[in-house]
Amino acid sequence: MLAVPPSPLPSLALLPEAAVVLAPGGLVLVSSPPADELFRCTPVGRSLADLVTDPARLWAAVEGLAAGAHVAAVPLEGVRADGVPFGLDASVRVLEGGGVLCVLRELDTQITTSLEAAFDHMPIGMALFNADGQVVRLNPAMCALLGRPAEEVLGVRDQEFTHEDDRAADVDAAWRILRGEMHSWQCEKRYVRPDGEIVWTFANLTFVRDEYGRPLCWVGQFQDITELRRLASRDPLTDALNRRAFDAELSRCPAGALLLLDLDGFKDINDVHGHEAGDEVLRGIAGVVGGRLRRDDVLARLGGDEFAVLLPRCPMDEAASVGADLLALIAARRFEFDGVERGVTASIGIAPVGADTLAAADRAMYDAKAVGGGRVRIHRAL
Repeated sequence: MLAVPPSPLPSLALLPEAAVVLAPGGLVLVSSPPADELFRCTPVGRSLADLVTDPARLWAAVEGLAAGAHVAAVPLEGVRADGVPFGLDASVRVLEGGGVLCVLRELDTQITTSLEAAFDHMPIGMALFNADGQVVRLNPAMCALLGRPAEEVLGVRDQEFTHEDDRAADVDAAWRILRGEMHSWQCEKRYVRPDGEIVWTFANLTFVRDEYGRPLCWVGQFQDITELRRLASRDPLTDALNRRAFDAELSRCPAGALLLLDLDGFKDINDVHGHEAGDEVLRGIAGVVGGRLRRDDVLARLGGDEFAVLLPRCPMDEAASVGADLLALIAARRFEFDGVERGVTASIGIAPVGADTLAAADRAMYDAKAVGGGRVRIHRAL
């Protein structure tokens, strides 16, 4: 049976600080309300080993001390109920019977004065997060990246601003770091601004500990690479997606329709009027096709005079209507070269998104071209 202090246990109900009373064996006998908040649970009835990772450090600090003795600060690593570690300083007083009163203070996560100027003036986004992932400080570049003033970000978890498709990877990486499997995390991730705009960043996240190995904070660096990704994924002539970026979009699309467009008469313009004329046609056709599409639709130039249009969540009857509209818009677009008005038509193949999407749409497109072009053909599964 555990020994408990023979004197009446101190009441901690009105104490404004996190505090617990421990029996000699480490069982929590009493706790203050702030301690419940600190550990995200009720400590009473739990062992000290459930609340900190290094209970032996506390017992070593008070070993051999008489009742009434006080230790100003024992460095500890606390663990919240959800498993998140955090740094603690424990002010400890030895009680009659061998128990102890511990007043607990979570470590401050503010940066030192000498680093403040560099932090605030860094040209890339920087942020400090507490052990729970809440933003405790950020610089102006980070505010600009998120499109939000500091007061809207402070105290909020990074996940709230992260694109929903990137959240799981962030959480998994954070736990791997906390478990000691790796020391930092680098990745490309997306933030979502208040107006819905997507910002791509290269993120570098590190978990910082003090000289005792206790958690202090997360430090994040975030570089806006939106324009770099756009340039890397775009066809430089038409600004449509390139083949590599299109393949990635198609692989992520769960359902919808794919349209493949091949221009009829383009080679003749190229041969007669030169490649600059051909380039003008390609830019013009990309413009009229892009102007017909929805915000979530994808336009890509696959090479030469072949374009692809991906229509996510679009049924085939609507896709056929889009194909007919594009056919008319392309035929109506006129160009003038060497005083001669020229135009092109398109052969369009349509197939539902699935395992053989690209090949199926390609077969339908060649069916349209085989009968003279300027037509839409829909792939019909056998």
